[in-house]
Amino acid sequence: MLVYTRHRQCWHMRMTQLASTLALCICVLFSLLAAACGSRTEPTAPAPPPLTFELRTFEKSEPGCGDHGHRDEACVSFRANWPELHGGGGDAASKFNSALLTALGFPGGAAELEPYAAGLIERWRVEHKGVIYADSTWFERRSIQLLARRPEVWCFRVDRLGQTGKKLPFDQRAYLNLDPRTGSAVTLDSLLEKDAAPRLSSLAERRLRETLSLSESSPLPLKDGSFAMPQQFALTQSGLVLLWSGDALADPGSPRLEMTLPWSLVRDLVRKSAVNPPGPATETGF
Repeated sequence: MLVYTRHRQCWHMRMTQLASTLALCICVLFSLLAAACGSRTEPTAPAPPPLTFELRTFEKSEPGCGDHGHRDEACVSFRANWPELHGGGGDAASKFNSALLTALGFPGGAAELEPYAAGLIERWRVEHKGVIYADSTWFERRSIQLLARRPEVWCFRVDRLGQTGKKLPFDQRAYLNLDPRTGSAVTLDSLLEKDAAPRLSSLAERRLRETLSLSESSPLPLKDGSFAMPQQFALTQSGLVLLWSGDALADPGSPRLEMTLPWSLVRDLVRKSAVNPPGPATETGF
């Protein structure tokens, strides 16, 4: 009887220990499951592909001019070069491409290039009426060049030059600045540090007067003779480019005014997160 009693006591103790161990394991298991459920996060959306570009070119010409032995020289030639954007988030690339083609002079898209060039050739034919002479050639060049790719702005230079008809040769320039995240237009003020706009304006006026050798009291060749910051600007490795042309000038028909404020003068006026200007040591890395 004593052996039986001790046997039952040992069996009871072992079962109690087993139950305690099982309960502990179940508690640990539930704790791990709860922690796993609590730490589960929603999957993050994949990052958009980087914004890239490739150069596009269109060219059309009409041969038949030139001196003897060079009749293959074009009587009329039209050429356009521009970057075409791909990738990026949302419709940024589409907005970029639309803005670039509009700046190039073709808001309806690249399909407008062919009829424009054909019309230019036809105008030449009508004006000359089949009479060919050495100085009768026409040409037109339109181009867009990417100058800078910064965190919050991509800067483009738009040039148009040529000689078409009896008018004087033309040489036009403009700048286009777009946000790589959205494709929207960027203003100079949006790239400046807080309260930096008045300091930049004062610096630009002083630099312009020095460039033109004008005293502080002399009128400037700008609209109303007084200084105003231009709408046209660009960022380059050399610094901040400012451009006055057309209605921004006292005489809209006069040549454009363009000057560069070096980074050594304007580095502290722009937002580093937006522009990331080159360092002061080398003035490079842009």
